[in-house]
Amino acid sequence: MESAQRKMIVGGNWKSNGTVQSIKDLVNDVLNKAEFDTERVEVIVAPISIHIASVKALLKENVKVAAQNVSETGNGAFTGEISAEQLKDFDVQWTYIGHSERRNVFGETDAQVANKVAKAQSVGLNAIVCIGEHLEQREAGETNMVLKKMLDAFKDSVKDWSKIVIAYEPVWAIGTGKTASPAIAEETHKYIRSWVKENVSEEVANGMRIQYGGSVTAATAPELISQPNIDGFLVGGASLKAEFKDIITAMNNSESTA
Repeated sequence: MESAQRKMIVGGNWKSNGTVQSIKDLVNDVLNKAEFDTERVEVIVAPISIHIASVKALLKENVKVAAQNVSETGNGAFTGEISAEQLKDFDVQWTYIGHSERRNVFGETDAQVANKVAKAQSVGLNAIVCIGEHLEQREAGETNMVLKKMLDAFKDSVKDWSKIVIAYEPVWAIGTGKTASPAIAEETHKYIRSWVKENVSEEVANGMRIQYGGSVTAATAPELISQPNIDGFLVGGASLKAEFKDIITAMNNSESTA
């Protein structure tokens, strides 16, 4: 697959936010009014687990729903966990895995991320797997080394790479208002694609969608999405605002994905 054929993908991560009323308003006033070509752009939003059912019921079919996390266990005596099998049974086709907050706030390890990827793969769930470095690692020139370690950790869990999207989210740019410059983001995405080429195949690398996440806004989206190796965004705070529709529009109207 040539890079120009990669479908752009934007994920809205609502994190632990929202009320019954606020998500109704968000869906009706923002998401259901977003206009985009589903052949060019894939839009996914991830509400908290107890809101998944109502969001699925309210959304138009052109926007998909993801879980923010998935258990590394199956069904059974695992209080508080939601299994890959249960997500699949509920017709949730997507899950995020390894978000920086799961790693840094809740201590999720590379091994746990690998287990979760394996579970998602076992039932055919699509997974957005998140990787990224801290500011001190970036400043020490260790970015590629950190990302390689994270990628190496879950690669053997993947049997079907078509169900994997990689989200590069520099931890120093999440919720801080700082955004990696288009050049920095592109350089890092290019490295990730080269890792896929070397460790999986050139065909998978050409088709792999790599998202950028880190304080993405409607203002920064157009230049970022114009970079050859940036295929979309993982959006946090802005996905809870009307601005998310503008980010979708910016992607839909971009000149090229290659």
